[in-house]
Amino acid sequence: MKRVILVLAGLLVVASAAGHAQNQPAAPDPHPKMAGQQPMMASMQAADRKLDDLVAQLNAARGEDRLDKVIAVVKELVAERKAMRDMMAGRGGMMMNKEVAPGKQKPE
Repeated sequence: MKRVILVLAGLLVVASAAGHAQNQPAAPDPHPKMAGQQPMMASMQAADRKLDDLVAQLNAARGEDRLDKVIAVVKELVAERKAMRDMMAGRGGMMMNKEVAPGKQKPE
């Protein structure tokens, strides 16, 4: 069972690391409309650094300590996903699909 958890977590770490490798730091946007995104980008970069640190700790860990580090990485990924969902919902569903399911009325 431990082996399965480690393999799944390893795949998750590799996928996450590949995504981080493709992201480059964003240059400040000269457009005032985008100024509100700077705090969000700074928050995302801080989350990336935290995850990078956890992955580095995982890579350095050995034995039973390695499983604890895998758990920490998975928990951080789940927390990031929840935070992203909450952020999108907090923007009035701006990034969500705004269509109403059949049989439901649009809120006024």
